[in-house]
Amino acid sequence: MANLATQQVDESIRLTAATNTSQKGMLLVLPVPLRFVDGRLFFEAQACNGLEQWADNFGFVTVAALLMPESLAAEQTNIVWRDTATLADPQRFEFVPLPWAYSFALFGKHYRATQSLLAQLVARSRYLQFCLGGLVGDWAAVGAIAAHRQKRPYAIHMDWVEHEHILQVSKDKSLPKRLKARVFSVLIEKYNGWIMRRAALGLWHGADCYSAYSPLCHNSFLVHDIHTKALDAIAPAALSEKVAAVLNGQPIQICYAGRMETMKAPLDWIKAIERAHHLGINLKATWLGAGSLREEMQRMITDRGLEAVIELAGFESDRDCLLQKIRAAHVMLFTHITSESPRCLIEALISGTAIVGYQSDYADDLVKELGGGAFVPIHQWKQLGDLITTLSSDRPRLAQLVQQAGENGKRFNSEVVFHERSKLLKAYLV
Repeated sequence: MANLATQQVDESIRLTAATNTSQKGMLLVLPVPLRFVDGRLFFEAQACNGLEQWADNFGFVTVAALLMPESLAAEQTNIVWRDTATLADPQRFEFVPLPWAYSFALFGKHYRATQSLLAQLVARSRYLQFCLGGLVGDWAAVGAIAAHRQKRPYAIHMDWVEHEHILQVSKDKSLPKRLKARVFSVLIEKYNGWIMRRAALGLWHGADCYSAYSPLCHNSFLVHDIHTKALDAIAPAALSEKVAAVLNGQPIQICYAGRMETMKAPLDWIKAIERAHHLGINLKATWLGAGSLREEMQRMITDRGLEAVIELAGFESDRDCLLQKIRAAHVMLFTHITSESPRCLIEALISGTAIVGYQSDYADDLVKELGGGAFVPIHQWKQLGDLITTLSSDRPRLAQLVQQAGENGKRFNSEVVFHERSKLLKAYLV
């Protein structure tokens, strides 16, 4: 299967080299993986929604993305794959698989051919957008450098602060791993910074990214990467029922939707809920997602006798079902410890679910005008448990947060967001 993936990449390079060079549509180079199975090409389902939005605004989209080896793809239980042939008007898209090269050896092996391929894609595309994804194996960065060499204006899109993320998730690792993380952090910051300073446009998803990167790019804009539609927003009648249930003293329903990884600090999440439970709060908490820390989370829940309080429900692949479960909760409790812009907080607001968790520029920005959230300093899980307790005791305040979340969420939908971003691309990439 690995050989088939390599053949597919090599074939894409050969076919692209043979195409004409007339410029059309937009080139997107993304860290989101492709998957090749039985002659069909699959892409992450949420990202497919974004591609359809881009095509609605640009007519034609070339997507260059990493082709994940099938041995890895088969293990990815938290990715919902979609056959690219099912995209609306699939003739509007061209998918160009790139080598999976997350090691120095593989990156060096594939560098020259992939650099040449990306240079050709740049030359024949009217608009250029790159989503950077790290250091080794980051073909978006290589594409951006190719655009700079061709004196072509390009946009950079980021949804987390990679060099800070690496340091944060390595804090509890061994000394060699911490040292390695520090070296990579410095290299990524300098490498990405060089590319961003030469970009014609910076699209920074969330306030954390905007704060970190906007000084590097003259034309910087805070954007939101959203894949929910206007119809996904909680209906006014349903929001009113939810507020009434809160005021009537219903047990607090807590949820979180995301990966069970260090950057989400799921053990802090459990400890905050445990503190509120021990303070006498009647609550039920559900984590929707999978990840490497699942066993450790389950062990902590069992050891602390929290089986009746916390449920690890697993990954929910049905998008509509996931939104229904978020809508059924009063609070989206989160313990993010890195500078990222997780979409689950926006999905909570859309669902009329208050966002309560660790403070960040991103979370602050989401609620600064219309409300719908309450936060404590990062790592302060005891304060977070106390905040849950306070909200349970002060039902009018919790009801207000739920109402505000529902009203706030109305402004987030993919049609509007992608249209606004498309206008920026067309204005600055000239």
